Amino acid sequence: MSVPGIRLESVRRKSGGRTHLTPRVPKSGPVSTLCGQTLGAGSYMGVETDADCANCIRRSRDASRISSAFFEQEEGSELLRLSLEQARFRKPAPRQTGPPAKPISRPQVVPRPATPERVGNLLTSGFKPAGNGVWRSPAGVVVRMGGKGRERFEELVFEGAILVTRLEDGMKLRAGDVEVTAAGGDVQVRIKRP
Repeated sequence: MSVPGIRLESVRRKSGGRTHLTPRVPKSGPVSTLCGQTLGAGSYMGVETDADCANCIRRSRDASRISSAFFEQEEGSELLRLSLEQARFRKPAPRQTGPPAKPISRPQVVPRPATPERVGNLLTSGFKPAGNGVWRSPAGVVVRMGGKGRERFEELVFEGAILVTRLEDGMKLRAGDVEVTAAGGDVQVRIKRP
């Protein structure tokens, strides 16, 4: 068992089977094992062999499980006694008597590069960068820019209604809060404020 100073006892059903761990094997009455089984009064016996219940062995490494098991069996006073005994033998940490410690250096805040007002066809005001040439609007519209320097409008993704209006020399597309205007060979993508 890997929790220092705590000794668990082994118990097994009289009819045979796995050997379990428990804080104490009582003289009478039921007993609770670390794996959560309750063995009825008279159906078990304390044994000197090592436990072979995988759950009991695994839980014997967990100090909180052992603590709970002691308190369930009303053995909390034994656990407190063991804890106080361990504390008595623990050496206090030595006090530092040398020069004062160096001040902790704080991490420097590196300012993010300012987002330009415009990236090719895209007016960036209101958009947040979401990857290489990908921008996201507050309403969740994704705009992908392509071409050299990622300056040419390539694609718009939006799960909702899209309105397309024909203009005299082009068209206007509205998806969520994004408006794409294509007129006379010029394309402009921007957030359309309500």
